[in-house]
Parts: sequence; C-alpha cells; structure tokens
Amino acid sequence: MIKTMKKSEVKILLKMLQAYYKHVRAFENTLVTKFFGLHCVKSGPHQKKVRFVIMGNLFCSDHTIHRRFDLKGSSLGRITDKPQAEIDEYTTLKDLDLNFIFRLQKQWFQEFQRQVDKDCEFLEQEKIMDYSLLVGVHFRGAIDIDSDEPATPRLSRWDRDHFLSDPNSCRSKTVFQALQRFCI
Repeated sequence: MIKTMKKSEVKILLKMLQAYYKHVRAFENTLVTKFFGLHCVKSGPHQKKVRFVIMGNLFCSDHTIHRRFDLKGSSLGRITDKPQAEIDEYTTLKDLDLNFIFRLQKQWFQEFQRQVDKDCEFLEQEKIMDYSLLVGVHFRGAIDIDSDEPATPRLSRWDRDHFLSDPNSCRSKTVFQALQRFCI
C-alpha cells in the first residue's frame, strides 16, 4: 500500500523510526503497520515534493474479507453513513457498525490482548494518539449461487443473535484478522 504523507508526518515517522524498528523486531506478532519505505519525489525544479510511505497491505489474505472495520474505541461519529443495501466487502465500517461477537480460544485471546497492550504502550511512548484497530471478517462457507466467489452473508437479526450466542450452532463460522493501523 502507498500513502502520501505531509512533511510534518514524515518528521514524526523519522523521529520514531528507531523505537519503531526495535518494537517490530521485539514483537513479531505486532499489529502495528509494517513500513517498508519512505520516499520523496519531485518531478521538476519548480514542482512540489510528494512524500509517501510504502507499507504492508492490511487485508492481504487468501480469504475474501466480507466485512472491514476501523475501530477507534469511540462512539462519536463512529457509524457509517451508507445505507445498509450499499454496504459491501469494500465498505469500511466503524465502531457502532460492529454487530459481531468474536469468540477466541482462551490462549489466543490472551496472546492477542498481550500484543494489543504492548502495541498500545509503544504508541503511547511515541505520543501517537490517532490510531485504530482494523478488523477484517471472513465468513467461511458463504458462497454466492451465481459465482464461485464467496458472497457477503446476509443474516437476519434472529439468525445473527443465535449465531453470536452459539457459533457452533450455525453452519457459517467467522474467522477474523485483527490488524492495527496507526496514523501519524
């Protein structure tokens, strides 16, 4: 992924680069975005510089991501303004749109929670305040009749509530990827 950056953002990234490198090396399962390069180009002598960063694709997966969430832990303005009928697998949903309960094995949850805590400590030390947890949801077994591609599941409220209360009672199961992104 490529993201343009303001000069002030580049300065912050460069300032924290050593601590970032140490964190990523120390915690191989970090959920913090992987940065691969920081560049600046200028196409002519009087052209404005364009700064950009190359980073890992957060949703690079062999599985179709059916739902994407950008979670900030806030409720203020944290709902998508798209009508339900227009929401697809490319729509980035927000905190108040999240209507799933994720059930993890105890050990997985503990490891996930430890990593989130470590990543948050790092971001706090670097005085990074604007960050979020990106969550991608893949529904196993959801197949579109008209194609070989997985379809976005459409569950009624009753089905969803029963699915969430007992995930083993429903044919579809969720697999999620939780990836953290932070903005600087």
